[in-house]
Amino acid sequence: MLKTLLKFSISIIFFIATVHASDKRIMQVGEILDLAEKNSPLVTAAEFQEIAANKAINISLAGYYPVFNFEAIDSRGFPGSNSWIGVKGLMGSPFRKGLAGGLVVKQTIWDFGRTAADVKASKYTQEYAKQNIKVTSYEVKQLALETYYECARFRTLEEIWSDLSRESSIITTEVKKFVSTGQRSIVDKYLSEAQTEEASTAKAYYTESLKGVIHQLSVLTGLPDHSFTCPSLLSQRSLSLNDPESPFIARAKAELNIAAAKLVREKADLFPKIVTVASMGGMQETHLVDRKEYSIGLGVIVPLFDLTTIGGIQRASAIVSAKCEDVQAQIQFIDEMNAKFDTVIDASAVRLNHLSKELKLAIEAFELAKKRYFALEGELIDSREAFRNLARAKVETEDTRANLLIARGSKMLLNGAGN
Repeated sequence: MLKTLLKFSISIIFFIATVHASDKRIMQVGEILDLAEKNSPLVTAAEFQEIAANKAINISLAGYYPVFNFEAIDSRGFPGSNSWIGVKGLMGSPFRKGLAGGLVVKQTIWDFGRTAADVKASKYTQEYAKQNIKVTSYEVKQLALETYYECARFRTLEEIWSDLSRESSIITTEVKKFVSTGQRSIVDKYLSEAQTEEASTAKAYYTESLKGVIHQLSVLTGLPDHSFTCPSLLSQRSLSLNDPESPFIARAKAELNIAAAKLVREKADLFPKIVTVASMGGMQETHLVDRKEYSIGLGVIVPLFDLTTIGGIQRASAIVSAKCEDVQAQIQFIDEMNAKFDTVIDASAVRLNHLSKELKLAIEAFELAKKRYFALEGELIDSREAFRNLARAKVETEDTRANLLIARGSKMLLNGAGN
């Protein structure tokens, strides 16, 4: 009764484990990249930077609008000696005595492009933040892409060595029969068992590696390890190219535009500025002049000589030149990386073409060697050599396929795919 109950419990556990394993979702590369992007704190931080840059536009637009303040002051002693407090209008008048308070309005009538340049710089800063999100997203997706295809490679190699281990076990079983009847040397038994153990070792290695890389993807995507897996290398989908320009180049151009806007802003300080200030309020006492309940003034500020402004223009001009070179550097970087990926893609495609021929010959050689050995027409050495050649051709084929897929995906991500 106890044995029956134990067997039933084991069957239930095995059934649950089998159902649980079959529930694993096979994830495609696009899904993994999207989940990695959504789960990344780096991308989230870059998105908050864009929000901050967007708010900075509103701050720069404030230069077009008046500033309203309510100001009050009370003073004793010598009249007009409290200007350092910073109170303006009626309340800051040297002809006032005692308590005073009221409303002060300051408006820049014309600043010769200062505010316009600040607004442009803020908008370009927002564009920079937007492109920086894409660059950060690229870095996260690139890691996820490489990890995903590594997962697919391990799964494929696990399947390959599982098949090879099964083939080797069949041969070992037959070898033992031949040895037991004296038709083959006992050395064949040990060599065949060693070959089977070698295949089992490789299968166990890739099984464990697959578990590890799935955990890496779990960390990147936020998915539980047991809830997903990756397909083999033969069932992969291509990425789609959405952006016409790499985010690296777009970000560098945004930096150049920011620098150019700041140069315009620095040059604007060489021009006059027209400002008006108006106030309305009341005061306790006046001296030397008649009381008025309002004041208004229109002023023109004409810069004549300011080394700070001149130095700022020279610095901003140098920064513009540097950013121009940065754009060219990013273009060169993208060209270099594309050339590197093209080399891997082209070479891998050629190698895959030749490996397909090698694999076909290896399969035929192994089947023939196995058949001859079972018919007592060939030696085990032929079967072992054909087995190892078949394993090499299969493993090299999938390694090359993985390199090809990584290079293709990396090139598309670099040039704007998925953004």
